[in-house]
Amino acid sequence: MDTRLLETAVVELKNILRDGLLATDIWDRASGLSLAGHNQQPVAVALFTRITQDIDSTLGDASFPRLAKYYMLDLDGNHTIVVMNHGELLQGVLVDNKRANLGLLLSVAIPKMIDIVGKAKAR
Repeated sequence: MDTRLLETAVVELKNILRDGLLATDIWDRASGLSLAGHNQQPVAVALFTRITQDIDSTLGDASFPRLAKYYMLDLDGNHTIVVMNHGELLQGVLVDNKRANLGLLLSVAIPKMIDIVGKAKAR
């Protein structure tokens, strides 16, 4: 695992979303240890690890397709959280919808994070 490349992913995400990025963490799913981030949120890391496990389990129990690359939650106050599934790593991204273009988030930022984190895992 190349943690420097994970830090590069965070910098790239900040460059894409600019002041619309409120926080991001890339963390180890098993340990809950944040490996890289911006305005890191340890309580959110624990929460979204649990939520992701519950979603995975519930989808399996319901014979639905498994969770793929990400899920998104629309929050009060014009905020959105995206949790990306990188296998043994998870990544949370909190954005301000008034400052970040959600089209850019979906079409540029998420694919870029999936690519960079995938490369970091391969090293």
